Amino acid sequence: MSHGDNRTDHGTRAPRGRTARLVGVGVGGGALVAAGALVLGATQLATPGLAAPLPTYVSDVAQRDVPQPDLLAGTPLRCGANLADLSFGRDVVLAATGDLTTESVYHEGEWSTHDSLPLRAADADGADSSENDLNSPTLVWVDEDGTVVDLGGWEEYPMYLTHEDDGPTAQEDRTSSCAPDDAEPWLPDGEYTVYPMTIEYSTDTLVAGDPLPVTVEDGEPRWATGGQEAPVPFELPGDPDQTLLPDRGFGSVVVDRTGAWERRDTYRAVWPEGELTEGEGYVVQARCTSSDPGDSISYALSGGWGDVTGEIRCDGHDRTDGTWGYQPPDVPGEPVGIELTDVPDGVVLAHARLVPASVAG
Repeated sequence: MSHGDNRTDHGTRAPRGRTARLVGVGVGGGALVAAGALVLGATQLATPGLAAPLPTYVSDVAQRDVPQPDLLAGTPLRCGANLADLSFGRDVVLAATGDLTTESVYHEGEWSTHDSLPLRAADADGADSSENDLNSPTLVWVDEDGTVVDLGGWEEYPMYLTHEDDGPTAQEDRTSSCAPDDAEPWLPDGEYTVYPMTIEYSTDTLVAGDPLPVTVEDGEPRWATGGQEAPVPFELPGDPDQTLLPDRGFGSVVVDRTGAWERRDTYRAVWPEGELTEGEGYVVQARCTSSDPGDSISYALSGGWGDVTGEIRCDGHDRTDGTWGYQPPDVPGEPVGIELTDVPDGVVLAHARLVPASVAG
């Protein structure tokens, strides 16, 4: 699900979602250590309950005909490769620093959606490692047979430079970089495993992180199951086209773990400067319920607000927090909004939105 060099069409780095719960370090599942490298066995991709693997959306031949990105030249990683044939360095791994989230950005009348996983470089013991020799990470998708069906994006952009954009984040835009020109770019419904990956410049060694199981259902990636009961039930905001844009809101976040699948969506908006008033007051409206009444969700404002952060108690009550004067972002066209930086495991329903104080009531 290619993101190229993570730059949007309007010339800025794509927005990056960040949350706080640590996922783990290294490559999990059936990884084997051999001759100084991690070798991933295809058996770790088996999904119980399925009698046969789901068919791939294009043939292996067609996948292998897709050109290999220049950064991967000399490595076995290409469309149609099998995971069992890949090896990874063991001195440096990619470690998740938060949850995978879905983010949509409104710009020039259209929404664009991508999934993001915040990452860091770590050594074998889990300590921070240098990112100077690593490219910015991406997400590589494999099917149940272990076949690579999406390479992600492999444009050259050093990982350490991503700290200027709030930190390293692997992103995917839900289209496959392995689809030939005459094929649909979408992966079919089924079970997949996604690996955060990058490459070490000096050695052409692939570097990977923990695998993420994902189910594509009705064309949508489903990253985590739900099924929890809300201690204080309430209705979440609806479509942002009806609940955010009419209020000239900058962003909203929704967490819903009551359905069959967990929903974790962030919406941010890029407004033309002529439609905004510098210094106009904005507030955060939020509500949260958790199985632990002592829980709180933490948020941060992105864009030109400075280092604005806050917490909302998860007691089921509506909350309005702060009043901050709008300041235009340093980079014209940079997405502005609100994001959740910590969502405890017990949180079942939560939402927060950044809107003008004049419409907050």
